[in-house]
Amino acid sequence: MVLYSKTEIRPLISKDLHRRKFDRWIQKIQSLTPYQFERGIPSKPKIFKDGLPQKVVVFDEEDLAKLKELYDRVTYDSENLTLAIHQLFLSEQDFKRWINGTYDVEEEKKKYQ
Repeated sequence: MVLYSKTEIRPLISKDLHRRKFDRWIQKIQSLTPYQFERGIPSKPKIFKDGLPQKVVVFDEEDLAKLKELYDRVTYDSENLTLAIHQLFLSEQDFKRWINGTYDVEEEKKKYQ
């Protein structure tokens, strides 16, 4: 399994995706949903300390697909970012609860701790 760092995955999503915007999206995904990106060592580590690769936020192929779709929806389809995040990063059942106003992200996050 290939794991990408933020620096590696951003141009795979789009060469036009700015670093700050991407960072804000990652923060927003993790604050609006219980979805948390993993910390690990990317397949091509670039950060070393005392000769050892350091853990950073990493993304797998599934994350890449979701983030590409998020970019396309927001950029080309002019979809609302918050709505697209909920559709892509929540289960279908949780998304329906969110639409109905019965979804509590803090309660959901507690389930995964």
